[in-house]
Amino acid sequence: MFGGTYLAEQLDHRGRVLAVGGLRSNGEDGRSQLAGIHEALASYPEMHLHHIPSTWRYEQAYPQIMAGLRELGARIDAIFGFSDSLALAARDAGRELGIVNERTPIVGVNGDPLALAAIAAGGMTATIRTSAADFGSKALNLAVQAARGLPLEPHFSYQPELVTAENVAEVAAQQLIAMASLPSRLVGFSRRQQQQRLVQLETSLEINRRAGLILEREHLSHAIADLIRANYGYDEVQLFLWDSKAQALVLEQRDQQGDHRAVIAVDDSPVLRAALKGHQPVFIPDTRISQRFAPDPTYPDVRARVVVPIRLGEQITGLLDLHSYHSTHHTHHELVGLETLAGQLGIAMRNAELYQEAVQARTRAEKADQLKTRLLANVSHELRTPLNVILGYSQAALESPNPYAIELPPMLRRDMQHIFRSGEHLIRLINDLLDLSRAEIDELELFPETITTHAFLEEVFHAIADQACAQGNVQWRLDVPERLPMLQADPVRLRQILLNLLHNAQKFTSSGEIVLGAEVMLPYLHLWVADTGRGIPIELQEHIFEPFATSRVNQRPEGIGLGLSITRRLIALHGGSMTLESQPNHGSTFHVYLPLPNLSGKPVSISDAQRPAVLLIDAEGKADDTITELCRREGLMLRCLRVGADTSALLADVQPIALAWNLAEANADDWIVFQHIRSQPQLAQLPMLFFAEAGSVPGTPASGMTNVLLKPLSGEKLLEAIDRLQPQAVTGSILIVDDDQDAHDLYRRLITRQLPGYTFRDAMDGREALEILEHETPSLVILDLMMPHVDGFAVLEQLRSAPRTRNVPVLVLSGHVLSAEEIQRLNRAHVTFHSKDILTEAETAEVVERALAQPDALPPQTSMLVKHALAYMQQNYASALSRQEIADAVGVNKDYLGRIFHRELGISPWDYLSRYRIKRAKELLRTTSASITTVAVEVGFDDAAYFSRVFSKEVGCSPREYRDRS
Repeated sequence: MFGGTYLAEQLDHRGRVLAVGGLRSNGEDGRSQLAGIHEALASYPEMHLHHIPSTWRYEQAYPQIMAGLRELGARIDAIFGFSDSLALAARDAGRELGIVNERTPIVGVNGDPLALAAIAAGGMTATIRTSAADFGSKALNLAVQAARGLPLEPHFSYQPELVTAENVAEVAAQQLIAMASLPSRLVGFSRRQQQQRLVQLETSLEINRRAGLILEREHLSHAIADLIRANYGYDEVQLFLWDSKAQALVLEQRDQQGDHRAVIAVDDSPVLRAALKGHQPVFIPDTRISQRFAPDPTYPDVRARVVVPIRLGEQITGLLDLHSYHSTHHTHHELVGLETLAGQLGIAMRNAELYQEAVQARTRAEKADQLKTRLLANVSHELRTPLNVILGYSQAALESPNPYAIELPPMLRRDMQHIFRSGEHLIRLINDLLDLSRAEIDELELFPETITTHAFLEEVFHAIADQACAQGNVQWRLDVPERLPMLQADPVRLRQILLNLLHNAQKFTSSGEIVLGAEVMLPYLHLWVADTGRGIPIELQEHIFEPFATSRVNQRPEGIGLGLSITRRLIALHGGSMTLESQPNHGSTFHVYLPLPNLSGKPVSISDAQRPAVLLIDAEGKADDTITELCRREGLMLRCLRVGADTSALLADVQPIALAWNLAEANADDWIVFQHIRSQPQLAQLPMLFFAEAGSVPGTPASGMTNVLLKPLSGEKLLEAIDRLQPQAVTGSILIVDDDQDAHDLYRRLITRQLPGYTFRDAMDGREALEILEHETPSLVILDLMMPHVDGFAVLEQLRSAPRTRNVPVLVLSGHVLSAEEIQRLNRAHVTFHSKDILTEAETAEVVERALAQPDALPPQTSMLVKHALAYMQQNYASALSRQEIADAVGVNKDYLGRIFHRELGISPWDYLSRYRIKRAKELLRTTSASITTVAVEVGFDDAAYFSRVFSKEVGCSPREYRDRS
């Protein structure tokens, strides 16, 4: 109405007015403005109004106005735009058509800067401006009245401002000042937000700090309540814990006096129920005017209240109830901060609970351990006393002559021997029980001494073998070389280790042979006890080291007892390890690896050498025959270290892998060199081989190596370690059998790069492979299973049926999913199965190298377990598998499966499963239009985000990028 009245005055109440804008299908239709100008001009009969509807933007409205003016075809005396931009668009269109001139009144709405500039330049008459601040203030006052429940008027009015050439300069200056002050207002608001967030962050950090210092839940809740009250301005803080069994809230902490463990039913408090059931914070700025919740009579003085769920993961564990005696206001960010605070509170409280549970459990366990140890000590003492009497009398009766001056009848002597052996066994069991109890509380001590290894092993062996040989059908053999290094060990405990293993072998071997052997396997002394007894089933091999484990093979009643359990603990205390090799009906071999002594007592660092050499400490440069033979056999260079030698130049020429010293011919200069070596870190960490003749050096044993300093090499022999530095001798070609030419090219490239010197034979199907095998014996066969004419299974059967190719290693690389029947067809010696597109190129090359080495291959029965695990994962990859489920499907311990799986395939079962799932996912992404989430679920991932991370790690791009590239 204001604009219409102004135009009527400008035209002396006569003329044609064009209204532009509104009445389009989208957005504000301008209906109220059109009605207003109609009402304003209705009082003037000689004023005529024409309306051209248009959109609101200048660019879109201009052609619409142009078309409307052409259709109108009449003179226009004034223009009224429903916005400033529409008024300017109508002006420009009218001038273009020649129906608007510079004297035509043009009025817009909004007071835009372009309109102000046009008015100042004379291109526009006026604009109607409404103060945003005044309008906003009126709207806020109305909102406050509504919130307080006060009556509202049906309409409210505001006074617009007419901007013309007379006041445009003043209005423009006001707008410039307002625009200039806007950044400072925004900065002030942002600064307040930053300060609030800083307070929240400091509070969160302080809660984390308190959670680490205060581990009692009650004290922790009081400390956190103080922090919230101080930093968030609340007068009262209450903490409720949710009791899921009672379906009630327990008041854990309260500022005021009262019951600290009050129980509140959820239905008794609508506010608490809303937060608990809705899983969202409940904020009441003013309880007296809240339309949602009535004032709580329990808290008559509370004006503002916030109830925030305390979460632990997805589970609500309690509520944080904050009270203020004054009405308050919270921004969205502050409420989010309170939610975060409540989450930290839940974690801190749970940590305190877990700590208390752990302390209580530890206290109970310590008491139980102490009680068990005291009980065992008392019981063992009470048992030893009568046992010693039994052993004493039975041993005396077995002596010849005995104290009774009679010759025992054969049957009585046999019974007395049985009594004596049973008593000895019981004494050993009592000792093992005590040792085991001490080991469990770390009170089993060692007293190491330098042991002359060969003599010690002979003495222990004959202590049991001499008597056993005379009583049974088992042959006892000592397989120990004359030259063995000295050992640093507790002689009593080492004797106990060996006797336990020998007694165990004797117990389960009724015929055949028992062997105690030893060899140097740098950096260990390798001891083993082998027997030809009944062996141990694979499924029991992981359990026999447990106390009182029992084998049930052939209903054998004897228990293994504590011997192996305490033996493994004693070996571990020596820094060694023990492994087992056994097959049913083929005997067992227990391997013990004890570290050889060294000068520093620390492991040394050895790296692969390009020009490996042995450095000999010898002033005269004369090498011992043993050292010379070692270097010749292993292809090592031999360099001498003398007094004054340029060590830097020597190290630049060769890379030493060991030091050698013939102590039998050592002189003063050699000792000077030795001291120099000890001062050189690079040389001091090298393996050290000491050789001496019998009796030539005081304190040394018989001729041979007496000391070794070497970094552990996983129990591998020195020969195997050095072999890795030298290329393997090539004995035959590598036969590649695959109907995919790309596979041939890949295998050739990988093997040539990793193992140069091999020749290749190619067969595109099984028929060609069989023709080649009739005339040649390859070093290795790389075999695909699914091929035309003759498949890989037929090739494998032919390989194993011919004596000439029976032991040729076969590496099956196939994308085929194995069935149970096909697994049986792959049950052959030296056959390893790998899925295509699972291993990296480097891993594939290592697999080929391991297959060529052969000695590291798993036995067929063990390899079958790996193949069964592969097939199970291929057939069930879409399910939620666990490591334990895979191991259960195969029938072995999960740790054991992990070891044999990695030994055969070079990766863990879990890595294989993840890669196989990604392989299937790639196929689905290439061949279907399913969503990323659907693909993830179909290949066994229940979390699409985790699937994307694994996919990106394996493939190098996201699933979506992979699909786009494909």
